[in-house]
Amino acid sequence: MTSTDPNDPIADALLGESTYERLRVERYAVIKRRIPQKLVYQSGLLLVLALVVPIVATYPSSVQATFPGGAPLWSSPLVLWVGVYAGSIEVGTATCLVAVAIARRRYEPSLSESQVHTLLNLEDVASMFGLATGGFAILITVGFFLLGHAGVETVTAIVESAPRDPYGRTGVPVPVIAVGVAAAISSCVVYAAGRYLSAA
Repeated sequence: MTSTDPNDPIADALLGESTYERLRVERYAVIKRRIPQKLVYQSGLLLVLALVVPIVATYPSSVQATFPGGAPLWSSPLVLWVGVYAGSIEVGTATCLVAVAIARRRYEPSLSESQVHTLLNLEDVASMFGLATGGFAILITVGFFLLGHAGVETVTAIVESAPRDPYGRTGVPVPVIAVGVAAAISSCVVYAAGRYLSAA
């Protein structure tokens, strides 16, 4: 049984032969998009994280001088670890979504409804962590770095009011430029995976 309207994806899912698509449409989910679209959104979030490099590279010289060694691109400020955490979430959850998509396509004809529900639960959890938790952490990271463009007075006020200097050096030397480059590369890989799954 197939839909009579090819422009109605919901009807196609409900009337089609895919148990996965039918149950995906029927169940409640905060993020209803298909996996390829979610991966494209996650690649966009990783690209936003990569913006820390041009943001930091264009700091005024007075702000650059507040960073250890006067070289913010090569510094490892505390707030950067929020970005490392967020980037790890994005890559991990994107990998989970790709695995769900591959498992679904490989085993779909023989998947039981219980197995489909398990895959959908994994997809929902990965989507929420990747797009909500990871996205929020990325926005916090980029927001803190953008404050550097408000001037050295703003940076000084933040440092003095915070319980711990968010721009201070951490014990693990992971520089800003390394995180930005890794985020840009990851963004391209996740985007390519989304486009591949969309075309497959």
